[in-house]
Amino acid sequence: MDRNLVLLNRNIARLRRNVRRQSHEIEELIAADLDCTSAAQRLMRAQADLVLFIEKREHLVVADI
Repeated sequence: MDRNLVLLNRNIARLRRNVRRQSHEIEELIAADLDCTSAAQRLMRAQADLVLFIEKREHLVVADI
């Protein structure tokens, strides 16, 4: 397997964990009736990064075919 693909898969897994963690943090803040603005911003950044990494992986896989 291509090294770039391995690195992309590792980053995608890391970002997915980060998205789940941020989502959980937001749920806790909402439950406590606290401001979740910064956590929501981090979540949106992580989601955007995740989309970019998945798109890169798709392009890399298509290029290998």
